[in-house]
Amino acid sequence: MSLTFERLKKQDLLLSAVLYEKIPKEELIQHLNQVKGEQFDLIDSWTYEALEAEIKLMIEKKHDEFRRTRTMSIEEEILLKPNVIINDEKNYRETISCKQLPPNRIVLYYVENPQIIIQPRIAEYKIIEGNTFTPNYVNYCVVVGQFGSNVWRRVEHFYWLQESLQQQYPDSLIPPLPAKTLFRKFTPEHISKRCKMLEQFLSAILNNHLLRQSDFIEGFLFIEDDIKFKQLLAASTVLKQPTKYTDYANQEGQVILEFNPMMDKYFMDINNYMLNTNDIYKELTDNSRFLVQSMKDFILKVKNLAGSIGSLKEATKAFNLKNIVGSLPLLEFVYTLLEEYLVDWGVNLNKLANTLNENLYEFFRFQRDMQNQCVELISNRNKAQSRYIKEFQDLMKKKHKYFTTEPIEKWEMITEMDKIKIKQSQILSYHFMLPKETQEVEELKMRFAYINRQAYQQITQYFDNKGISYTTRMCNMSIRKKENAAQHTQHVEKIASQFMQIVAMRNGEVPNLKQEWIDQYFNPLRISCIVK
Repeated sequence: MSLTFERLKKQDLLLSAVLYEKIPKEELIQHLNQVKGEQFDLIDSWTYEALEAEIKLMIEKKHDEFRRTRTMSIEEEILLKPNVIINDEKNYRETISCKQLPPNRIVLYYVENPQIIIQPRIAEYKIIEGNTFTPNYVNYCVVVGQFGSNVWRRVEHFYWLQESLQQQYPDSLIPPLPAKTLFRKFTPEHISKRCKMLEQFLSAILNNHLLRQSDFIEGFLFIEDDIKFKQLLAASTVLKQPTKYTDYANQEGQVILEFNPMMDKYFMDINNYMLNTNDIYKELTDNSRFLVQSMKDFILKVKNLAGSIGSLKEATKAFNLKNIVGSLPLLEFVYTLLEEYLVDWGVNLNKLANTLNENLYEFFRFQRDMQNQCVELISNRNKAQSRYIKEFQDLMKKKHKYFTTEPIEKWEMITEMDKIKIKQSQILSYHFMLPKETQEVEELKMRFAYINRQAYQQITQYFDNKGISYTTRMCNMSIRKKENAAQHTQHVEKIASQFMQIVAMRNGEVPNLKQEWIDQYFNPLRISCIVK
């Protein structure tokens, strides 16, 4: 597993021990300190397996002590569910076994290289000409350097991948794609912008612990044969969303359903945080776009300036070709150097603008869209919670009314237990009465617990990955800026040395120009004229 996901799982272990096993936080930290023999400040000092084993020993010891000191009541024995750790009005956690997927090559790579982030890139693209019945389209070459893969995909295939993942993993954080346009654009600028968004889409999938387990992302990245890829596309059309939790499929072979007050508080706070920062992301997007556009306008002016100097150079060159005596070779040489300097400056500025566009504007724009996806996922989670709470409260009112006023024959109970004994216990009465409505509310509770757990796990993982993405992009931007600056400095120093040689010539010193410059701009007669 990746380092980010492993850390989340370790946090989950600690949280479960404190919330559901009622192990005091201080006692847990003290015990782990004693085992490690060092200050327990960071869970990073533990491997997941070691932490899991140690907490499991603590829980078993606590359960043994509990069984020795207290006998379970009849009600508790009847209501006990084997996979449910806790089940009350505010806390619920259940583990359900599901289909276990064998790890694909992406998952195996992250297991062996948890510290590395896979960054797919679009190395090139081709505009494919259509005909009378099919329009033009763009083919993108998707490359994953760690695997040496190289496949060609149309933009429709990216949308297919998004829809397939939504079908396979409902209520998950599926990355956004650029909106479909009615009229297709084939300008280099538009296609380049789309390439960056497609790259971020694929990267976000690979950084999601659940989504990268899918056969669809593996096939999308690695199937080069067109026939086999079409077979994968056809297979996805018959895929149905899982209706039972046992029908889900993941690498762990289990689905966790969970809610508790701490998670409720997290979702309220993180939702407010994202709503508050959404306007800031919009400002970042607008300002970075304005910066890039301003640089492009400035680059155009530099280019025009270089063109004007080039025109002066050509005019001077034409004059010099017609006049040996009284020619202006030095001026022609100066114009040439100025033109070179401005052209190189424009190229360097263009590289900087592209770097800023890729690592600021496109990145912030994608992060803004990802946050909107997170907000939508939390909204769905809140709707599921509201529906469950309403139905649960209505059912409890109805059960209270039945228990206090209605005869037992109206309770619709289906059980072999003595109904008179059941009526003597409010807990058992509420458990057995109105089984159909109780089951419906139970399904709503499980539905809410599932989406709550999914949203919590994927949003926390997304924010951890966001920090890594920021760091990676800033490092890449700094490296590219340094490389561009080094190249520009080297070229400027070369031009500066040529200017210094001109100054030396004007001072009567022996010229030390390169032979190519002498051959192109000067002849012995002209040099003598300059020196004189």
